[in-house]
Amino acid sequence: MIKRKKINFAGLELATPVLEHPPPFSQSKHPHLLHMSLSWLLAGALPPVYSRPQKAHSPSNSGVGLSSTIFLAKLLCAVPSHWVVLYDSDEMGLGANRFLHHVLSYKGPTLCLLRVEDGQVFCVASPNEWKESNHYWGGEDAAVIQLLPNGVVVRFMLLEKGSKMLYLNTTVRGYPYGLRAGKDPRNPIIIVDGGFEKMEFKKIPYSLIRIEVWGCGDPVSRETQLEIKKWEVKEAERQRCVKLSAADWLDHPDRYLLELAGRPQYHQNQTQ
Repeated sequence: MIKRKKINFAGLELATPVLEHPPPFSQSKHPHLLHMSLSWLLAGALPPVYSRPQKAHSPSNSGVGLSSTIFLAKLLCAVPSHWVVLYDSDEMGLGANRFLHHVLSYKGPTLCLLRVEDGQVFCVASPNEWKESNHYWGGEDAAVIQLLPNGVVVRFMLLEKGSKMLYLNTTVRGYPYGLRAGKDPRNPIIIVDGGFEKMEFKKIPYSLIRIEVWGCGDPVSRETQLEIKKWEVKEAERQRCVKLSAADWLDHPDRYLLELAGRPQYHQNQTQ
């Protein structure tokens, strides 16, 4: 069912659709967190780097007529159809390794939606490729948005926006593990633990229920990511099938694991 909301814009009243029960962008067992109405709201609130709207030509006449109405209707009701889901924890599993596998190597802007136990949803918008680092990073168009559902209406609040407010670390020891977002590195407003099971918002703990990541780049960004993943799989298979020489085996980590498990030690004269 569709309700229509009147918006007055420079003397014009345009009917913009608000979906009570919006369908997901694609057929899925689990409806996506980012439904059509929410994507429309985010596309209008976030910088153009995320929506990349097609160039629209302004009507030639300056009067308020039918052509102006059509022009503004197209401008306001555009939905970014190029957004593609990279990671949905309901279908791909919730965890840090699943997030890294499906999100890294996507060289375009992304929207990361985090849903907690009480139904609140937070959106971490990254204009850059996600990367692991023990330092905060991100361009000027990075942002954190809180989505506030109220019945059939979804309101949103821009919490913070700016550069160097994103953090992702699962490997560097001595630094916090997990995902963080906020302009103050000592007190980020969003903290996801290293296992991607818990989340804190302004120091209030929640259980993390679901994560969705949407790619907002052009189709080439997604194609490039998939090609990189294919290469990684082939390279891992190739490395697995490589035959080790005696000299390589002496320094191979698997040899030490076997020794720790109680297998006899292999000396230089035994391997030659």
